[in-house]
Amino acid sequence: MRKTTKIVASLATAAASTVLIGGTAAAAPPWVSDPATCANPQTAVARTVDNRTVQVRYGYCSGVQYGWGRILNFTGPEFIRFEVDLNGDRVADDFSTYTAGHRNYTQAYPTSTNANRAFRACYVVDPNGTCTAGNSTVWW
Repeated sequence: MRKTTKIVASLATAAASTVLIGGTAAAAPPWVSDPATCANPQTAVARTVDNRTVQVRYGYCSGVQYGWGRILNFTGPEFIRFEVDLNGDRVADDFSTYTAGHRNYTQAYPTSTNANRAFRACYVVDPNGTCTAGNSTVWW
């Protein structure tokens, strides 16, 4: 699993890297660092966890649809985590975590018509915490 957090230098490196797929080089999937710039944002799924609302949001960035996580009603330096499943097993293959207060949403990842790709968002008290059935939205 590749970790993406609020470290911009890591994102620039990851976006510039290539991945070998079937023996050919392909660009790593791009994360959008600030989905506040995406058009027509909507909420796909939401859940209340410990009086906080966690959401999977989606919208269009430069004509491409992306999804991201957002938290509402937070009370301090807590964390919103956005997990991405790429192969259909509903286990996070990639993620983005942000401190609520600094901003209340994560980076955004491209959506796909392929049913293997899914997203969920959760509230965690530790930046290394993960989403579980008890603290997250359903997979979308």
